[in-house]
Parts: sequence; structure tokens; C-alpha cells
Amino acid sequence: MPRSGRPPIAHPRRHGVFVRFADAEWGAVQRALDAEHPVASRQPPLPEWIRDLTVAHASEVLAVDVTRAGLRPQPGGAPDWKRWRLAQAVRRAATRRRKRRR
Repeated sequence: MPRSGRPPIAHPRRHGVFVRFADAEWGAVQRALDAEHPVASRQPPLPEWIRDLTVAHASEVLAVDVTRAGLRPQPGGAPDWKRWRLAQAVRRAATRRRKRRR
């Protein structure tokens, strides 16, 4: 007899990154957000801003444009073999996000 009910799904934060900030660090992050987005009503949420900052830093270090679906090379960027491995990892992560659970 088949199982009934809701199918099992992966925990939504399975691939999450959790960082604990000290009080001084948290204050510095909030001040940096205030300095970059001075209009409080148009400030992005702090976790979203930190995620964008991390992706921008990774893009600069790896010399690629990071998107949700893959990596695009920048002129004079990372060598092909390294870019291929990074793109493969991003594609694998994208399929994990899109996979439907039965």
C-alpha cells in the first residue's frame, strides 16, 4: 500500500550559511548598510544585503559573474578549467533547488 500524506522534502535551510556576529561586528554591519543606503524606507533587509555583498566579493575574487543559474566569464578572468568546475557546482546547486519532491 502506498504511503499517504505529504511527501518528505529537504529542510529549507539545508544549504544555508549561518554566521554569528559579535555586538561590535553587528553594529559595524548595520552602520555600513546605513552608509550605503541612507534612505531607511528603501534599505534592503540586512540578510539580503549581506548575501549581495558576499556574491559581489566572490565575483571579484573569481573573476566571474555569479547568477542564480550559473557563472559567466569576465574578460581576463579565471582559467577555463577553474571556471568549468565552478559552473558545474552552480548548475548542480540549481538543479537541487528546482528538483520536485514526489
